[in-house]
Amino acid sequence: MITLINPNASVELVKKLEISTPPLGLGYLASVLREAGFKVRIIDDLVENLSLGDLLKKVKDSLIVGITSTTPTFKSALSYAKKIKEALPDIFVVLGGVHVTFQPEKAMENEFVDAVCIGEGERTIVELAERVEAGKSLEGVKGIYYREEGRIRKNEPREFIEDLDSLPFPAFDLMPLEKYSLLGRKLREFPMITSRGCPFACRYCSSSLFLGRKFRARSAGNVVDEIEWLVEKWEAKHVAFGDDTFTLKKKRVEEICREIRDRGLEITWSCSSRIDTIDAELLKTMKSAGCTAIYYGIESASRKVLEYYRKRISLEKAFEVIRTTKKLGISAICSFIIGAPIETRKEMEDTLKFAIRLDPDYAQFSILTPYPGTEIYEEAKRNGILLTEDYEKYTAGKPVLKTQVSENELSKFLRKCYVRFYLRPKFLLRELKKGHLLLILKVLKKVIKA
Repeated sequence: MITLINPNASVELVKKLEISTPPLGLGYLASVLREAGFKVRIIDDLVENLSLGDLLKKVKDSLIVGITSTTPTFKSALSYAKKIKEALPDIFVVLGGVHVTFQPEKAMENEFVDAVCIGEGERTIVELAERVEAGKSLEGVKGIYYREEGRIRKNEPREFIEDLDSLPFPAFDLMPLEKYSLLGRKLREFPMITSRGCPFACRYCSSSLFLGRKFRARSAGNVVDEIEWLVEKWEAKHVAFGDDTFTLKKKRVEEICREIRDRGLEITWSCSSRIDTIDAELLKTMKSAGCTAIYYGIESASRKVLEYYRKRISLEKAFEVIRTTKKLGISAICSFIIGAPIETRKEMEDTLKFAIRLDPDYAQFSILTPYPGTEIYEEAKRNGILLTEDYEKYTAGKPVLKTQVSENELSKFLRKCYVRFYLRPKFLLRELKKGHLLLILKVLKKVIKA
């Protein structure tokens, strides 16, 4: 038996906003392991909240326990590994995920961690499991750090998976689907990934480092096969595409939309885009196939700060794209980041004013967070401007960098952004007409508290 664990941690979205969705990464690992003949279970302790005793009972028959982590959940992942290894020393414990990919040595410093999986894990976890089951050395297994005879050994990186169509669909049947919710309501929204890799390499983002800068995409037919499967087997009403830039290849998006329409699928969906990869024609096509919301990263109103982020977008183009998106009846959600080390208080104020003038349907404001592996993290380390390396604080809602304003000021300004944007009469009237006002006010209250 192989057990895959999503650790419980103080994750603000889950605890305060009652937003929890299936862990897609573990779903893929479970499905490839099962396809290779292994028995697999998933424990999503973020929603299951097991006691230590119950957790140990569940994993005691495991040959391997794999634990995933993001930066904010890394400390929690180590705690799980330690408790499992202390109680059940014969279990092979492997850590994976974006955080340990960039700090494998720090993870391996802990003797209760037997191996760390670097980058994409589907091919690696199967090969590792086959070796461990056979009692063989992990020498030559690409994409891992491992411990052997008291020494930490580093194998060469694994190549990225080129044929994403070859991967089976995520093992949602192994997840506690009844426990996931969106603002307290039963989950009818499923996450989905149709491509991997991002060529844009923004300096604050670890995605292009984790999954590569080459865009690798599933075929339109394969994507819509999964949508159809989600609708028929899991009664999905909405699909949230988690691609970094879903609209990077216009022709592929058009093919996916055509396939959805041709199959007559009753589904709505949302995605992330960049304002320089979309136009009115494509927006109309997406709308006709069920697109209801698009997330755009705008980030700042300051050209200096955008250049610092290496964002490379036109603020003038942003007005055009957001206006067209809304006109077609697609919700526009825009992201804004405050707290760059080079950013003045006035530039932060300008970003808030710009967000209000741009007037997307919804806005997300966050504090610049230098995740390990990113250029901004390495730069902050060199310049001595990290306030803390307590990764539980790396939530994008807490100041962790020295900036031109104090920590307290930055936290207050983040709250101000939400209050000023969401308590505008224009916004409140619009939500009242949609019948969303009470829900929005409830969410806003939770966001400000978080």
